[in-house]
Amino acid sequence: MKVAIISDYLPKYHRIWSGAEIIAVTLSEMLKNKGCDVFFLTVPFDFSVQDDTNRVIPIKTPLKRLGTVSRNFPVDIGAIINIYKFLKHEKPDIVHINAKYLFLPTMIACRILKIPTLFTVPDYFILCPTTSLKKVDNTICEKNQGGHCYECITSLTSGTHGGVADVLHSMIKKIPKFLLKIPFYIRAKQFNYFENKVKAFIVLSESSRKRLIDYGIHEEKVHQIYHYKIGVSKESAEEIKNPSAMFAGKFCKENGTDILLDAFAATVTKVSNAKLYLIGWPEESFKETMENQIASYGIQDNVIVLGKRENAEILSLISKSDVVVVPHQWPKEFGPVILIEALAMGKPVITSRIGGTNEFVVDGENGFLIEDYKNANAFAEKMMYLLSDTVKAKELGDKGKDKVAFLFGDESSNIMLRLYTKLINK
Repeated sequence: MKVAIISDYLPKYHRIWSGAEIIAVTLSEMLKNKGCDVFFLTVPFDFSVQDDTNRVIPIKTPLKRLGTVSRNFPVDIGAIINIYKFLKHEKPDIVHINAKYLFLPTMIACRILKIPTLFTVPDYFILCPTTSLKKVDNTICEKNQGGHCYECITSLTSGTHGGVADVLHSMIKKIPKFLLKIPFYIRAKQFNYFENKVKAFIVLSESSRKRLIDYGIHEEKVHQIYHYKIGVSKESAEEIKNPSAMFAGKFCKENGTDILLDAFAATVTKVSNAKLYLIGWPEESFKETMENQIASYGIQDNVIVLGKRENAEILSLISKSDVVVVPHQWPKEFGPVILIEALAMGKPVITSRIGGTNEFVVDGENGFLIEDYKNANAFAEKMMYLLSDTVKAKELGDKGKDKVAFLFGDESSNIMLRLYTKLINK
């Protein structure tokens, strides 16, 4: 079977990548182990990569610089034509989309070529123009997308800074509301059309499955398959001093990095030799806030920022730590990869009871679920407990592997291949 995997970015090829891209890569590895011929289509590379483990084809995306516009509307004709040409030449049996920017161009090309498509749901992209379902007042939007989405237009321009953002916002205020509604109405119509053409949606948690069904996607099209496999860790040269807590991901308020730092500062008052290791990179608007937070608490010697690392090295770093903290402040119904990896590596997880985290973490058994997740002291209490009793931390961590047994063996691979075969033969 020949499978094309579509991913906006990929580790080793791009500066920007996250758990969604790791899942795309591990999907490829799972399929290749089953004898499939797999190749990637992605946006132009950031680096010149000498890597023959995967066949990766860069797609020219002339209008990617338009950002939100080109992601939400099929305006990048060049990308559509290029994807069409490569898929026509390669003739894959099925196309598995794990992308946002390349979603529409790929769907259009596959419709013309009559190639069946699947879509792994990495966030709320197909349901919401901002990808988050977050309204301006920071509550979850319960409506289906449509013209009313114009109300969140400031969220769509939040990636711009300084004078450009001010100009955009001032221009938006002068546009009549009925005109602002039109592009969002069109966006909803086109996405609803292509969602009907996707043969199957792959979700990573039960809460994500329910979200899509509640939205109106037919239940028989939504499949919960966690197509991720723990890779081989690469020994890190970093020395991890215990007792230690670890966080991995983008440093930002949505991921709760500010609350984590508040919690850790309180933890150090009881466990003075504790260390907090931060793996990742700061959101530009959060960088100064984070630095000031660390300085104001005087915990510079206790907080070690390791920066972005390859996933194989992250696994090694996790294995050396005592506890992993995932203090997300917005629902991650798709199961944060760092949470799954921590459990698989036998580490207890302290995480917010939000999104799909309770499907993996059993409170008090393999970690802790924080109900009051906006309260730093609630995280501090559990961090103090585990970092002052690392034997107990290990005991909880050892119980975590049972909840992620699907990461081991061939069950997920076999289920995915049966689904592919069913869709190809329809």
